[in-house]
Amino acid sequence: MKSNKYTLDRFEGDFAVFLKYPTETESLLVPCTEIHELLNEGDIVSISILNETYKIELLENETTKQRDKVQSLLEQLKNNKK
Repeated sequence: MKSNKYTLDRFEGDFAVFLKYPTETESLLVPCTEIHELLNEGDIVSISILNETYKIELLENETTKQRDKVQSLLEQLKNNKK
C-alpha cells in the first residue's frame, strides 16, 4: 500500500481538500467521516488508500517545520517593509 504526502488545504462541506505535497498541483477530496484524528488546515499528512478506505497519519515534524518556515518568511516580509 503506497502512501503520498498531502497538505490539508481546507474543509468544504462534508469533505476535506488535500493538496499533494510539495507541489500542491493535485487535489484529493476525502469525506470528513474518513478522518479519525484532529487535523487543522496546513497540516502535512501521509495518506494511503486501500479498498476505498483512507488511512491518514499526521506528520507532526514536517508540519512543524513547514509552519516555522512560513512564520520566518512572514517575519522577513514584515521587516523588509520597515
